[in-house]
Amino acid sequence: MKLLVLTHRLPCPPDRGAKLRAAAELCWLTGRHEVWCAGFIDPPKDRQERIATAYSLADLRLRCRELAALPLSRTLAGIQAAANLLAGGTATEAYFASRQLRDRVLDWSGHVRFDAVLAFSSGVAQLALEVPAERHVLDFVDLDSRKWAESAPRAHWPVSWAYQAESKRLGRREREWMSAFDACVVCNQREAEVVGDGLLRRRLHVIETGASLKLDGNGDGDGSDSSAPIALAAEPIVGFLGAMDYPPNIEAVRWFGESIWPLVRQCRPDAEWWIVGRSPTRAVRELDNGGSIRVTGTVPDVEPYLERMRVSVAPLRVARGVQTKVLTAMAAGRPCVVTPCVAEGIEAEPDREVLVASSPAAFAEAVTCLLNDRQRAERIGQAGRQFVSRCYRPSRGLEQLEQLLTGG
Repeated sequence: MKLLVLTHRLPCPPDRGAKLRAAAELCWLTGRHEVWCAGFIDPPKDRQERIATAYSLADLRLRCRELAALPLSRTLAGIQAAANLLAGGTATEAYFASRQLRDRVLDWSGHVRFDAVLAFSSGVAQLALEVPAERHVLDFVDLDSRKWAESAPRAHWPVSWAYQAESKRLGRREREWMSAFDACVVCNQREAEVVGDGLLRRRLHVIETGASLKLDGNGDGDGSDSSAPIALAAEPIVGFLGAMDYPPNIEAVRWFGESIWPLVRQCRPDAEWWIVGRSPTRAVRELDNGGSIRVTGTVPDVEPYLERMRVSVAPLRVARGVQTKVLTAMAAGRPCVVTPCVAEGIEAEPDREVLVASSPAAFAEAVTCLLNDRQRAERIGQAGRQFVSRCYRPSRGLEQLEQLLTGG
């Protein structure tokens, strides 16, 4: 099958949730079909990111028939997005609008008769519909309109107005795309339930790719035994994983640092908190106190950091879709403490596979309990790892995606 894959951000490197999902889908599809792929590359911010980006691009180029990787200017994209929002359109579509990308894709379609087009995220949905093909599939991942709606109450005017306007307008566009595409995909049942219309909801397919797991040649996990006993580190280290230029992550670590971490330290003065992730903003870097709180910035591999963590936290107060950062920690056998909105997206069993807390006091109590009670921490870590292995098996979702593309 000749397949065109369009993505708002190429998974180069696959260092955050949506990119990990895109990487899993591309790994599967390029191993079975002829794939032409086009999308944007975020400008690397440091030497480590440049190396990782170059390595990932070289690997993807080898696996695709052709690859169009265009640099994304955040300044220009932001200006386009703001102008389109003020003109009555959506910021999302304008942010990823590119004549160069459109010309490259339409040039391909003039020479290649594509059997199917996969659009990854709403930012490239409209371009995908311009390409002639037997099948058009849109992977929303999560519904961005809901994310803007949930962010609006936490923002000050005029940002709150922009978020509300984008939520309403993008929500209308999402419903239009659900009707226009042959099939649409979301990452969990919660996202599907947001769509109230019964007819449109039946057109949505829930696909959990298990992108938190390393893939082997069969599109499954890395072959590790999820039932094998885990051994947590002896040090009282609490960890947070995530891209640290992403607003919900920034807000989460600020809240944890200001409202929760002091309560943990009252009970465990020897505890440390590591914030592990690329591109920390100034607001995040300021949390690093040279002692109990450490901000790592970009790291070549999160696994050595995960190995030293006793507990992983995800204190997000705005979260859509599946938080891959949490699945990554759970797959490594790390017990996780999360907020209710994170737990809803993952659907793990509270108090057995994950701990859930909403208030600072309850969150701090859960973290402290796992630091003090090694046996309970290991039980939850073990159950969480088995849950990810059981419910987020990559090949199951990837086979379903392939069937939607082939029409089988």
